[in-house]
Order: sequence, then C-alpha cells, then structure tokens
Amino acid sequence: MQEKLILEKIRQVRRRLNVQGYFQTLATFLLFGLLVCVPIVIVDSIVTSFNIPPLVFLGVAGGIAVIALIVRLIRPINLQEAARAIDIDASLKDRVVSGLEQIQRKTNETLTALQIQDTSKRLQAIPIKQVARYTVPRETKYIAIVVAFLITFSFVEFFAPPATSTEIDISPQIAAEADTFLKKIEEVKKEAELSEDQELKEILKEIEERTLKLKKPQIAPKDALARLTELSALLKTKIDPHKMAQQEELMKGLGQQFIGNPILGEFGQQLKRGDYKEAADKLDKVAEDVPKFDQEKRQNLSDELKRAGKSLKNTDLDGLGGELSGAGESLDGNDAEGTQKGLRASGKKIRDFDLLKSRNQRLAKLLSECEACKAGIASACNSKGINPATGLTKLLSNKPGQGIGNKTSETQQGDLTSLDSTLNLEQLTGVQGEGSSTVQTSKASAEGQESALSYKDAYMKYQKLSEDALTEEQIPLGYKFYVKRYFESIKPTDDK
Repeated sequence: MQEKLILEKIRQVRRRLNVQGYFQTLATFLLFGLLVCVPIVIVDSIVTSFNIPPLVFLGVAGGIAVIALIVRLIRPINLQEAARAIDIDASLKDRVVSGLEQIQRKTNETLTALQIQDTSKRLQAIPIKQVARYTVPRETKYIAIVVAFLITFSFVEFFAPPATSTEIDISPQIAAEADTFLKKIEEVKKEAELSEDQELKEILKEIEERTLKLKKPQIAPKDALARLTELSALLKTKIDPHKMAQQEELMKGLGQQFIGNPILGEFGQQLKRGDYKEAADKLDKVAEDVPKFDQEKRQNLSDELKRAGKSLKNTDLDGLGGELSGAGESLDGNDAEGTQKGLRASGKKIRDFDLLKSRNQRLAKLLSECEACKAGIASACNSKGINPATGLTKLLSNKPGQGIGNKTSETQQGDLTSLDSTLNLEQLTGVQGEGSSTVQTSKASAEGQESALSYKDAYMKYQKLSEDALTEEQIPLGYKFYVKRYFESIKPTDDK
C-alpha cells in the first residue's frame, strides 16, 4: 500500500512536470527561432529587395519550435527525474529517490520497510501542486517583443506601397480586349461546326479556356500579356504558312499536269484553281466511270496517274502521289476495283488537305486577333502611364523614402518625344562672310572610270579641315589624339 502511494505521487508529479516541460520547450525554441529571423529581416529590409512576407519568418520560427517539441515528446521525464524533482523542491534530501530505488529492488528487509514508510508519510504531507507548478514560461514576454519587432520591420517593406509606383487597375480594358477575342473565337467555332473539323474544335476549346482567364478581376497587365504570349506561341505551333504554301504550289503543279488530259482535265482545272473540294468530287466521278472506259482510255489514264504520282515522290504530298501511282498500276493490271479504291483514297487526301488549309487560315486569323489583343492591352497600359513589362506606373512618388534606394526610375531618360506634328521642308540659303572657305566640286564619272581626284589630294584637303577643327573647335584632348592618329594611319605613301 505504501509502495503504491509513493509510485502514484511520483507519477502525478511526472505528468505535471512533462506538461510544464512541453510548454517550456515550445516557448524557448520559438524564441530562438524568432531571434534567428531577426538579422534576416533586417538584411532583407535594408540591403536586399526580396520582399519576404512576415508570415514566412513566423513559419520558420514555428517550425523550429515544433521540431524541438517533437524531440521533447520522444524523450519525456522518467520516474527517477520526477523523484529527484520532489526531493529538491520539498527538501527531502533524496528520500523519495531512495524510496523509489528500494521499491524497484523489491527487498523485504526491515530497514527498507521503515525507509519506505518514512517516505510515504513525508509525501502525504506534500501537495503535488507545490512540487510541480504550472507557470507561464518567462520567454513568453520576449516572444511578444520579438514578434512585434519582426512585424513592424516587415510592414515597412512588404505591406507599405512602393514609393516609385502607383497601382492602376486596367482589368476592365483587358476584359474588353478579351471579349473581342472571344467573339472571333465564337465565329471560328461556328465555321468548325460547319466543316466538321474535330481537331480545330479541340484547339479552339483550349484557346477559349485560356482567353477566359484574362477576364479575372484585378488581373495585372504583366500577367495578361504573358498569357497572350503563351497563347500566341500555341497558335504558331498549330500553323505552318511556309509549308502550306509549298503544298499548294505542288497541288497547282499537279493540276497543270492534268489540264490537257481529256479524262482528268476538269479535275486538273479545279486543282489548279485551288477548289480542292470540287476537285475531289471530279476525281470521284472519274473513279465511277473507270469500268466504262475502253482499253485506250484506260492506258491513257494509267499513264497520267503514274506520271503524276512520280512527280510527287519525296515531297510533302508523297502520300497523295503514292495513291495516284497505285491507282495507275491497278489499272495496268485491269483491276478496275483497285483503281477506283485508289482514286477515292486520293480524293479523300485532297479533301483532308482542303480541311487543313481552312484550319490554318482560321488559326492564322486568330493569331492576328491575339496579337491585336496584346497591342490593345499594351496601348491601354501606355495611356495610363503603366509599363507593360513590369506592371508599374511611370509616375514618381512625391513622398521621400526612409531607407536606402535600390530601385531604378522608369522615366530616368524622360518621356518619349511625340512625333504627331506637321513637318515642312524648307531650303535655307547662307550668306558667305569674310575669311577663308573650302569648296568641293564633284563630277560624276562614267562607269568603270577611275576617280579624277587622287588619293593624295583628297588626303591633303581633309587633313587641313581636321587641323582647322582641332584648332578652332572645343574638342576634348582625348578625342584630338584619336583624330591625329587616324590621319597618321591613312597618310599616303610617295607612290600614291
């Protein structure tokens, strides 16, 4: 019974000491973490311009405190340490520690029983709250002081508005430009529905989703222009005007080959004209008539198809050339069905090319509209005095700064000169005064003739002009040296 009383008392003290120790550890290392952040905040506010938010520093300090608390939880106060604390606070001179050791040894000696009895009586008279008291860690008041310092120092840099810029919201203008672009997208979507171009529909869906993000409230001009630049790059990857022009030239050349043929003449005319859908229909009509052709017509058609396919070999239209050649070879073998299949496949490839051409033209229009949207936003920024690249206004603050400057004015070279003026071309006639003058007369020489003025005479004339300028004009000494050295380097030799 006495042993249980002693162990229960020690465990109660141990629990209270652990709780108090957790609070003490948390407060101590939170203070240490905040103190570590103090020099970083000072350096960031005075020397650098990273503009680190104060919550970052509080998070760092809190992380250090949590790590220390976890370590403290892993190693709590044991029974021996709790018994030592009771002896020290209650001035029992190691009686509780000795009693605990005797209990753990489980000896039945009379002296041990007397010692345990004495320890039990002493512990009954000692209140637990007196031995293990809950108190507020003294570091708490220092934590409040350091936190106030960090928030104040960070507020000056992070929360205060920049001294060199004025925030102007132009999101309504950005939204208006985005609406114009969205209308153009809707028009192209309707065209894609009519042409049943599924790939174009997918591209337009992605473009529309990106454009809608421009209508976010308070969107910065810099972010809007960045999104439009990404959208412009996406559109450029979907179109290839140079490649399309090359393929159109190949189509026209292919049509030119068939114009004189009595069977494929109409097909060639439509192909050369660029009406690819009509040309494909004409080719399908030829495919239907293949079984009706006599041997002479079949041979003529076969030769034309094989020659056309050969002309497209190793080009961007190699697939179409292969289908045409295959149809011609099938006709040579009297395989009318194979010829029809090859001609219909060729017609399908021509229709696919027509669809690709239409898709490229529509995406090119959207690309132009996207660039116009960018130009509109940039123009709106310039009218408000905002630099589109940084989102900052070009206005300077009238309030003096309190710290060391680390920014550059956007208008250090002044505003750009406006050229919106009427310019008149006038000819002025000078009046010759007293003194020497130099007159140069130039004569045009016929093609292939040498100059009438020798190199030596030209050198002497311009050397005199340079010497007069060096003597009369206010030219820095450093520049005079380079002028003299230049004329020394081009000085003619005796044979010139």
